[in-house]
Amino acid sequence: QCTIPTAAQSGVSAIAGGQYHTIALKDGAVLAWGYNDYGQCTIPTAAQSGVSAIAGGGRHTIALKDGAVLAWGYNVHGQCTIPASANSGVSAIAGGRLHTVALKDGAVLAWGDNYTGQCTIPTAAQSGVSAIAGGNDHTIALKDGAVLAWGRNNFGQCTIPPTDAQSVVSAIACGGNHTIALGVTDCDFDGILDTDEIAQDPTLDRDLNGKLDSCDIAANPALDRNVNGVLDSYEIAQNPALDRNLNGVVDSYEIAQNPALDRNLNGIFDSVDIAASPELDRNLNGVLDSYEIEQNSSLDRNLNGVLDSYEIAQSPALDRNNNGILDSAEIAQEPTLDRNSNGIIDLVEITALTAQLNCGDLNGDGEVNGADLGRMLISWGQCQ
Repeated sequence: QCTIPTAAQSGVSAIAGGQYHTIALKDGAVLAWGYNDYGQCTIPTAAQSGVSAIAGGGRHTIALKDGAVLAWGYNVHGQCTIPASANSGVSAIAGGRLHTVALKDGAVLAWGDNYTGQCTIPTAAQSGVSAIAGGNDHTIALKDGAVLAWGRNNFGQCTIPPTDAQSVVSAIACGGNHTIALGVTDCDFDGILDTDEIAQDPTLDRDLNGKLDSCDIAANPALDRNVNGVLDSYEIAQNPALDRNLNGVVDSYEIAQNPALDRNLNGIFDSVDIAASPELDRNLNGVLDSYEIEQNSSLDRNLNGVLDSYEIAQSPALDRNNNGILDSAEIAQEPTLDRNSNGIIDLVEITALTAQLNCGDLNGDGEVNGADLGRMLISWGQCQ
């Protein structure tokens, strides 16, 4: 079966194999060599011209001519006895070990040994089938990108494994006790292979995983949290500013989920703003001072955009009465607190002057003299 005859060394257009013989198609004529114990290599006159397809069974040979199936060789199980339905309109043929398979108008036909049900066609295989194949004792078909299989299943040859939901099968074949399928990907089901689409437009696969980004996103929406149709990972790689906290998630999405992360509504995490400009959080509580002031205006009574507590900490003289409120703000609210309009709360001055009075040194020059009396007259007027 592996010694190629001269006739098969040129001009051959198709080949097939049986159990112990080889078949070729040349200029519409069938060639066969190898074991011929049942005449499987003895070509009948009808198969010497006009043949369009060939297939091999265990010890029988099959040909397709003008839509009709021809078969010869071992026929103990009727695998070479062509039923009337296979005498016209057949578009494809295949051979099992002891059975023959044909495809007609999208429906599978099968005859010969049916001990394991390989010739009992399931309902699903009675329409819409595009390809067929035969194993030792099982039959398979391809329908709408999915594999159908029936017959002996002692090695799992008819147990179709789950496939990627984004994949479809483009071709099938049978071994003796196993099944083979070729999967291709058309995850957007537009009838164009994803690989072809990507070749035409590489931006359709920005993460270079061989799949359309749109399908990756459909399977896992978290890959495109800002819902712009572009993988977040790609956007971040192109513009790192989109993920300033370096956690792999677009900042805009995080902010949308938790607005407290961007209280000044500038599209940047407050934590990032503060890290770049520490003066935005002078009280070091992780919250923008501007936001705190917006929520509680009493934190900035002099309206200069700086927390009063910070200003007082930097300059204690701004709060001489130590009540946590700027003296200027208290005086603005209650002018009588500073009757001499010198910007110092009178009570504070009085306290200081009283301390000086206790020592008789009213002007604080270190001596008790007439100047102190003048100070008294200036502050409290003439004696009555």
